[in-house]
Amino acid sequence: MSRRLERGLIYCTGIWQIVDGLLTIFLYGLYIKKQGSKAAGLNIPEMHAMQSLFGSIFNFVVIFGFFLIIIGLVNLYLGKYLLKDGVILWRTPIWFLSCGIISYFMMDVVSLFLLMSSGVITLAKNKGFKRI
Repeated sequence: MSRRLERGLIYCTGIWQIVDGLLTIFLYGLYIKKQGSKAAGLNIPEMHAMQSLFGSIFNFVVIFGFFLIIIGLVNLYLGKYLLKDGVILWRTPIWFLSCGIISYFMMDVVSLFLLMSSGVITLAKNKGFKRI
């Protein structure tokens, strides 16, 4: 049996996660940074407190974006080098399902759908490989 469908789903997932991470860093992160600099009508201590708060939120957003990019790169690597035709895989689909659960809690519906689909299809094809 061919693992072409799973590879396609994982490639789509990896590309989506990298794009999502870049959008998170450059669009949302810079938006947060700009909101922190718009502290009009505040005195100096309040302005420093607001900039510190928005700076911390910006750091969190950037770390979250890098996390998405790293997970996307790992998924691309797994799809390219570990999803081979005719090989029974056990850890890789568990990784996909685990990332799908993490995507559920991050409210990333696209990654959730793609990862859960590829994990379930990979496990189902493993059963088919065992019978052959």
